[in-house]
Amino acid sequence: MAAPSLADASQAGHGIRNSRSPPQILCSVPAVRRPDKLTVYLLELLAPLGPVAARRMFGGVGLFHNGLMFGLIAREELFFKVGDANRPAYEAAGEAPFSYDTKHGTHTIGSYWHCPPDLLDDAETFQAWARQAVEAALAARRGKPKSLPKRTAPADA
Repeated sequence: MAAPSLADASQAGHGIRNSRSPPQILCSVPAVRRPDKLTVYLLELLAPLGPVAARRMFGGVGLFHNGLMFGLIAREELFFKVGDANRPAYEAAGEAPFSYDTKHGTHTIGSYWHCPPDLLDDAETFQAWARQAVEAALAARRGKPKSLPKRTAPADA
């Protein structure tokens, strides 16, 4: 059975009132897209790490382990979270931090670096780098100062 249209819902009295003309759709809701092949492949490779989720964000995909973002897929490339402990490995591999162009120039995010493509050929090494990315994300979270409680306006005396 086909889903009812807005006009059907209006005629059935479901809160949409428009007796003269059919309702106009002023906005559309995008359909939920399936993960792309790269995301599916990476999630399979990352399965031994435990619960890893992929969430669409800002035209890319964030990779999360227990709610903590440790990876980014953008422009069909993988970037892992880096910190002081694992950055030298990325530098030694000749990789670079994530960057994107804006109308004001190039913006670089130094906390995510391009994953060496050859790691995808060796699941164990790839998973080791992914674990280091998770550790870098944990270290970054530990290093952030706790947010201060919101100040309230003084009560009138």
